[in-house]
Amino acid sequence: MSDKVHNRLSVVRAERSVTRRALADAVGAHYQTIGHIERGQYNPSLDLALRIAAYFSLPVEALFSLEPFQPLTDAVYGGGGTKPAERQGGSS
Repeated sequence: MSDKVHNRLSVVRAERSVTRRALADAVGAHYQTIGHIERGQYNPSLDLALRIAAYFSLPVEALFSLEPFQPLTDAVYGGGGTKPAERQGGSS
């Protein structure tokens, strides 16, 4: 198991039109910390991860995971992770 914590923070933040600075102010962190978390350069403390999840009214596991997340298009639309050309029988 890796020490990396995977996250969907930038996706959720963009969906909700929340700036890094606004999120940071709301959860008591520095806006650069939010950027470091989004880029995978910093793992949030449990306390910070819980505060971020609470801010978005989401369970912490919807934002953070020890395993890579399935791509959202696969999760939402049931795609098998194939490229469009592969699904249509075309060649790459």
